[in-house]
Order: sequence, then structure tokens, then C-alpha cells
Amino acid sequence: MTVFKTFWKILNKNKITVIIYTVMLLIFGISNMKTSENSMSFVASKPDVHIVNYDEDAGITKDLIKYITENSNVIDIEETPEKINDALFYRDINYVIYIPKFYNKDFMDGKNPKLDIKSTGDYQASLEEMLISRYVNIANTYRKSITNEDELISKINETLSKEVETKITSKLDTNNISKATFYYNFASYSILACLLFIISMILSSFNEEKIRKRIIVSNTNYKKHNRILLLSNCCYSIILWLFYVGISFGVLGDIMLTNTRNSIYYKFSNINNLCNNNSIFYRKYYE
Repeated sequence: MTVFKTFWKILNKNKITVIIYTVMLLIFGISNMKTSENSMSFVASKPDVHIVNYDEDAGITKDLIKYITENSNVIDIEETPEKINDALFYRDINYVIYIPKFYNKDFMDGKNPKLDIKSTGDYQASLEEMLISRYVNIANTYRKSITNEDELISKINETLSKEVETKITSKLDTNNISKATFYYNFASYSILACLLFIISMILSSFNEEKIRKRIIVSNTNYKKHNRILLLSNCCYSIILWLFYVGISFGVLGDIMLTNTRNSIYYKFSNINNLCNNNSIFYRKYYE
């Protein structure tokens, strides 16, 4: 018991450290909770693409370029291999689409022409590939039953105009959870600082030459002494953790008692039944 009592006496002498870190936690933690704003808005992004068209600007070719332009940021660059490769390397563009000569005619004749591409391989390039794949798959499906080009383009655009409406309803109060997150982010630093500093001070005190000699000449076994010291450190750690948790109940109030189970419901409508035909792309990724 002597070791245990001594541990708490030394801790009591260094209690000012715990108080300082606690005050710092309350000042910085509460100020951040008040000034923080939780944003869950979604901002759609469009890939940066460049189109190299070797075909005439008519029919399916014209409509494909129009679709790409509406759903992407078309970037104009000098159409030389060096300039295009540099633009891909420096991420000025994510995707390059090469429309071959007679693409419109070959497509209507059912020859399944290929679109050559160069890509950075990132998520923006993947998004662009999905957009083009969607157009081509729909066009291939209608071409099997429609031979008139104007009617075919009309059907393609009618299908592409349909969008998926997604509604997400969450019962989780993310604003309150964000406040708790800010508190415990700062509390973790305060707890760690108090543990390291106080325990280091106490162990250093027990390791002083006079104290160490008294321990050696005493009838207390060194193993028992270390076990008591370890138990004291564990008790201090638990009490410190409970102390900061108790403060969180005072600072955050009912937030700590809120059920954080998340319930999210998805509502889909106007879903297009797109075909799963094999892709007609010839992939040529830039390295």
C-alpha cells in the first residue's frame, strides 16, 4: 500500500498539468465545435476530354460529339502526338477520343467501328469511359431494329434523357456527431499528454537514487513493487479516461445519449434498362 499511496501523492503534486491540458481541451474543442460547419453537398464533376474527329460532322458522329460535349469538359489542344501526350501527362485532360474516318457510315452498316482512346487511367477517365460506353451500347441496341438514321438518333437521345433519381434519407444527425468528433479529436491529445507526462514524472520520482535505495533495503519484493506500480498506472489511466468522458457529457449534453445507428433509405426511379453488350472500345492507355 505504501507504493500505491506514494503514487497518488506524486500525482497530486502534478495535478496542475492535468488541469492545464483540460482547460486547453475545453477552449480549443468548444471553439471548433461552434465554428465548424458540416457540409454534405454533392458537386458533380465532369471529365476533361479532347476529341479528335477524322469523320464528317454528321449523323451518329455529330450526335456522339454533342453527347460528349454536354457531359464533359471538351478541351481544345493542338492535335499532335506530343501535345496530346503532354496534356495527358500533366492532367490537363483525362481522356482523348479518336473518331475514325467513315465512323458514321460503318456504324450504320453494322460494321461495329472502334473508337481509339488514350487515357490517364484515373477515376475521371473511368467516368468518361462509362459515359461513352452508355451511348454506344444504347446506339447498338437500337441499330439492330432501326435503319433510319434520324429515327435512330431520336431514340438514342430519348433514352439518354432519362435520368436516375436517387433520394437518400438518413436518420443520423451528422451535425451532432460532428461536434462529438471534434471534442474527442482534441481529447485524445489531452489524454495522451496527461498519461505520458504524469506517468513519466511518477516513474522518474520512483527511480531517484534515494528512493531506489530505500526500495532495495525494504522488505518489499521488487516484483510486487512493480505490480503495484503497474496497477496504479492502470487505475490512473482509467480514471483519466472517465474524467474526460464525464466532461463530454457536460459539454455535449444529449448528444452523448443519442442513438447513432444510421438508417439510410434509397429510392430509385426512371432506371434505364441499358444493354450489357460487349464494349466496342479498343483501349490504348497512355503511360
